[in-house]
Amino acid sequence: MAKRVHFAQTATVYSDASASSSPCLSVSSLPSTSSPELPSPPPEEEDYEYYPTNAYPIHFLLAFSPFSEPAIPWDLSYPAPKSYMGADGYDLLTVDTLVEPATSPPLGSLLITHPNLKWNVEILPSDHEPGAFVSVNDVLVSLYRELRLAIHPLEYAELPEGEVRSSVDAAYYARCGRIRDTQIRMLEEKKGIKKIDLLMGRSRFLGLSGTHTSPDVWELNLA
Repeated sequence: MAKRVHFAQTATVYSDASASSSPCLSVSSLPSTSSPELPSPPPEEEDYEYYPTNAYPIHFLLAFSPFSEPAIPWDLSYPAPKSYMGADGYDLLTVDTLVEPATSPPLGSLLITHPNLKWNVEILPSDHEPGAFVSVNDVLVSLYRELRLAIHPLEYAELPEGEVRSSVDAAYYARCGRIRDTQIRMLEEKKGIKKIDLLMGRSRFLGLSGTHTSPDVWELNLA
């Protein structure tokens, strides 16, 4: 029996609550409006265009849900699994599923952000025909490939000294240390620190959540 394409019901957005408690925006810091001589403060203007969070649902295999396990178990240090049996006994990663659009409606490109990554990860369709869209597989493959790239020495030099740099170094040694073959491990070590190491050991894929920036910008959630 043919399986239907499923998308998350909402494109979940999680904002930093600390921004709303900034002293400069605190209600108590504003002048009282009880006196007619004091004008009311102008309404605050958002510095971004707001997009309804449920306007661009993302494929259920890629969706972030903070209260449930991700649809597929995936450590971004490795390629995405080629198959995974869901609770209903069906393989969630069939060829037909992987070529489904990553978003609804389909988009021609996506940008994936993470606080630890200096540059956004751009996801483009593997199909170069006119009207091509980003598929589920495009996201899985592009994320892995992008995070496998080595960082520039200047990028490493810009890392804050102390805990951050130590955590990146530890992630690098841990990743290389998992390679059992001595020669392969030495070759990997010579390639230096990669973008995956900037995640400081948090490489378990939890899904993508929407942002208020644009419907094609998604945030990478990890554990």
